[in-house]
Amino acid sequence: MTTRHGHERLAEPLSAVADPRGGGSVLATGRVSGLKLAEDGTASAILSIDGLPGRAAQALEAEVASRLRAVTGVARVRIIQTSERHQSGATPETDGLAGVRHILAVASGKGGVGKSTVAANLALAFRRQGRSAGLLDADIHGPSAHILLGVKSRAGASAERRLIPVEAQELKLLGMGMMADPDRAVAWRGPMIAGALVQMGTGADWGALDILVVDMPPGTGDIQITLAQKLRPSGVLLVTTPQALAVADARRAAALFRQLDVPVLGIVANMARIDGPGGAALHPFGKADPAALGSVLEAPFLAELPLDPAVTAASDQGRPLATGPVAQALDSVAARLWQALETRPAR
Repeated sequence: MTTRHGHERLAEPLSAVADPRGGGSVLATGRVSGLKLAEDGTASAILSIDGLPGRAAQALEAEVASRLRAVTGVARVRIIQTSERHQSGATPETDGLAGVRHILAVASGKGGVGKSTVAANLALAFRRQGRSAGLLDADIHGPSAHILLGVKSRAGASAERRLIPVEAQELKLLGMGMMADPDRAVAWRGPMIAGALVQMGTGADWGALDILVVDMPPGTGDIQITLAQKLRPSGVLLVTTPQALAVADARRAAALFRQLDVPVLGIVANMARIDGPGGAALHPFGKADPAALGSVLEAPFLAELPLDPAVTAASDQGRPLATGPVAQALDSVAARLWQALETRPAR
């Protein structure tokens, strides 16, 4: 079944569902979007609840789900309930990202795959290629960019109360590690986290940048949805190990971003091998199969990165490597990603 055909089958019954706020059907007003019917029979949709009280939102979600379940071939329904899908609430005068040409999200769907190390070193790779670059560490509970880049100073604020990113290794850098006590846990609930992330994005003075790399937190929930909607990334790079468990989580992350209309630009298999003496290679998480990973995640396979003790040591010291197999591979990844980003409209 083609994606287009699946969309039409799901859209037909929803064309008769009126938007509670008026203006026509939920499709005509854009209240329901992102319709997709997967090969396994999962029908998915994005439901905006802007302007709806709680009970009305719940009733509308139930009606949309019921209509979708009635479509032939639908085995299950997944609805992402969200708000402010098309507006960030910021104007060009107040949006600190207005001068950023491209925003690239780096995501994995799960922790423990080295995503933050890849994100930091990828930002440096863009910088080595002459791009003005920044790094936003969006992992509130586990910030690490300040450690990877050897930053001990705190972020400042302008007279207009805008956050000022820290300058580190020719990058502009901002994250909770530069704003909170590093020895204390950030015990915040979802709304507080979302507010802080939006403040670090649109509320910071990023200035003019060719690219801002966003180190996404692990997971596929409300925080990831908020970031995708507010920051409006040009694309996402998926980081995974070759292990089936990690790939399964990366696949869910890919599905979420596609549902939010953020294209998946590529895949990096991290910690894919250990290069031993004499050229022998060990594969602690299984051997990466580029064709299989590209097929499962439906995106180009860009690189296989080794588990290199030199990278670990340099990261712990806050001095990421500019040479070696990992740096060379990420230079290639950065060049390919930039080419892909340049084929898309600038922000």
